[in-house]
Amino acid sequence: MQMRLAFSIAVHVEPEILLIDEVLSVGDLSFQHKSFARIAEFKARGCTIVVISHETACMRELCDEALLLQGGRLVAHGSAAEVVDQYMTEPELQINDNRSASGI
Repeated sequence: MQMRLAFSIAVHVEPEILLIDEVLSVGDLSFQHKSFARIAEFKARGCTIVVISHETACMRELCDEALLLQGGRLVAHGSAAEVVDQYMTEPELQINDNRSASGI
C-alpha cells in the first residue's frame, strides 16, 4: 500500500525526471494499468523517465533506450529491444542467480 501511495504522490506533480525502481511490480492489475497509462502521458510530454527493473516486458514497453549493468559495470547500451535481447541471452544469467544483491 505504501508503494501505491508513493507512486500516486510522485505522478501528481510535473517532474522533469521520473525515477521508477521496480515499484510497478507491486499492486494489482488495475493499479499497474493506471500507472503505465500515467507514465505514457509523461513520456508523451517529453519527461525523462528512468526505469530500474528486471521485468523485460516492462523495459520493452516503456523504454526507448536501455543500459545493462552487471556487477556495477556497463555491459550494454542501445535500444531497449537490443539490450533486453542481450540480457536474455547472457550465459551467466541463471534463474534466481541474477539478483544476488537482493538475496532473492
